[in-house]
Amino acid sequence: MEDKEKRIPELLHKETTRRGFLRGTAVAASSAVALATIGSLAPKSAQAQAKPPEPKKDPMKFLFAERQNCTGCRACEYACSVYHTGVVRPSVSRIHVLKYKDSIDVPVLCWHCNDAPCIAACPTTPKAIQADPKSNGIILNEKICLGAKCLKCQEACPAQYVWVNPDTGQPLICDMCGGDPECVKACFTQSGNPQGPCLMANKLGFGVNMAYRAVTPGQAGADLLDLTFYPNFGGKRITPVKTAKTKKARR
Repeated sequence: MEDKEKRIPELLHKETTRRGFLRGTAVAASSAVALATIGSLAPKSAQAQAKPPEPKKDPMKFLFAERQNCTGCRACEYACSVYHTGVVRPSVSRIHVLKYKDSIDVPVLCWHCNDAPCIAACPTTPKAIQADPKSNGIILNEKICLGAKCLKCQEACPAQYVWVNPDTGQPLICDMCGGDPECVKACFTQSGNPQGPCLMANKLGFGVNMAYRAVTPGQAGADLLDLTFYPNFGGKRITPVKTAKTKKARR
């Protein structure tokens, strides 16, 4: 009996020790899992922080158009109006697609002329329109712009580009979306093969004081119409009647 009484504390001690060991093992295992989890997350966080930032794109300063590629989808108008107003509203877009003689689509856009006739014509002091030195976009100060009472900028534009906001009477001029034109991205997304996109942007401008702006939307439409052909009933291709100006030039 005495031997049994002596053994009971020893057994209890052994049992307690075994339970403590198991409990300690469980805690240690939990800690190991937690540390492993934290360890697995830490490198990702470090990698995210160590990831070099994407290089900034050079701001685009000029818009160009391959007019013959225009399909009249007007994605440029939608993208521009959404960017500036938050809604699809082509009437307040800074770029427009003209339908020439109900058959030819002509993109009408700002050429961002080097000498900026629109800015030179602005009569206010300081001028209500200025060119952004980074993007070359034309920025309108709505507070001092005279709007419909003036519109000297519209008269001075050689490309006949400047439209008027139907709500405010003030000019709608391209600000280049800060150097990343939305119209160009929309045109690229909508374009397909084989013609490719109509609109392009570049940080350098060539011919913006001569060839490009010397052609009005009407003249561009007439030129494109001369290049267009239609099949007749017999399947033969025929071209539209040439304009008097074209005939005279060819003589």
